[in-house]
Amino acid sequence: MELVTVAHEYLTARQEHLKAEFGLSWHERWDWDADQGTIIFSDAGVARVIAKAQLVGSVSKKTGTWLWAWANQSIEERLRRDLNEVRRFGEQRNIWQLSTAKWEADEVDGWEMTSISAYVLQAKGGYRMPSEHLFTFAILDSVAWAPGAA
Repeated sequence: MELVTVAHEYLTARQEHLKAEFGLSWHERWDWDADQGTIIFSDAGVARVIAKAQLVGSVSKKTGTWLWAWANQSIEERLRRDLNEVRRFGEQRNIWQLSTAKWEADEVDGWEMTSISAYVLQAKGGYRMPSEHLFTFAILDSVAWAPGAA
């Protein structure tokens, strides 16, 4: 799929920029703050970088499936507010993966859907948040140094 290639190149360039400017791949820890819709990157307990994020979807390690955030009613609307635009993009172009709520998938598929979402929405980057049974994927709307961290 040509879209996957273009989207991957877009997100890779954004990720490289975030690594260079904010060192995103080098921080000791990340924490998801659902109340604020942010991912906080920290070192030694001190917040270094704050990224405003939207959830894209998740890959279940148990069932081997992808579930779009726009189809997941347990995710508040404000945390997935622009993802319906990605679904419409898929519907208009007959790309079933973008308009089907849940389907068999792995981590690579999760990154591909995140790359396409970042490309369609012109996000600043993407992030994968692992947990015991799930990989949750997000796009980053904005990234900034935490107060006093620059």
